[in-house]
Amino acid sequence: MGMNLSTAARAALATMCAAGALLATGCKEVQDIREELGWSQQKEAPPPPPVVSLDDRWVPADVAVADAAQTQWSSRWWQWASRFDGKAPYQDRDGSRCAEHQDGPVWFLAGTDGSFDAMRTCTIPADRHLFVPLITRAVGAGEPGETEALSCTQKQQRAANFVDHVYTGLVLLDGRPIGQYQRMRAAGESCFTLTSNDPAVATDGYWLMLKPLPPGQHTLAIAAAYREGPRQMMQNFQYTLEVQGAEQAADAAAVAEEGGAGFDDAADLADGVEAAD
Repeated sequence: MGMNLSTAARAALATMCAAGALLATGCKEVQDIREELGWSQQKEAPPPPPVVSLDDRWVPADVAVADAAQTQWSSRWWQWASRFDGKAPYQDRDGSRCAEHQDGPVWFLAGTDGSFDAMRTCTIPADRHLFVPLITRAVGAGEPGETEALSCTQKQQRAANFVDHVYTGLVLLDGRPIGQYQRMRAAGESCFTLTSNDPAVATDGYWLMLKPLPPGQHTLAIAAAYREGPRQMMQNFQYTLEVQGAEQAADAAAVAEEGGAGFDDAADLADGVEAAD
């Protein structure tokens, strides 16, 4: 599946290459984008527009949020994703399941399984951090045909090998590039269970932790790609985020409480984390 990036996203990606904001391997992958924009046919490439950074909006992977390391939030994200009946949130095409099983200071957003490009709309309460994978992998068992169970260390190694072969990543917030994906990697420190009936899994990946956004509408677009020999995966998804003000969030909470429709406590998800080796 090819990445179906908008013209603005393609221009931003090519600009980041020109500015040295992407690894050389990633820049090779966007040479076709530069040709499409007509840059490579010019005798002198136009000076790239300044890359407006929004670094005050994202949290590097080595910085804790709400008294939890981002490696813990990555485990909780996978546990959150496993609690859905029917389709998982990363199979949601329009964002209709965005608010399910959400609570606490961090709001989870989903990527995709790589088989489609998602255009989602999601309403976010005020004062919530946002946590979303650029690309991630969870390993709970061996490949088809393998008969021996994997140890936690082996699962961690396989998850890490997948992420080692991610060669590019791009995040646009309101049309502008944000962060450095190389600083967004978070690997689980231990194996953990998704549900009581599942074997322990290990996870690794690139994750974006955003600080609470101002009230109003925002657009978040993410693209990332993995390749290892014949295996490849590309993520391409976009969220239109409606961030509520404090009064709107209070009204929504009151309605939910009256209807008895409280969300699950995300902190409870941590109960399944266990060391396994």
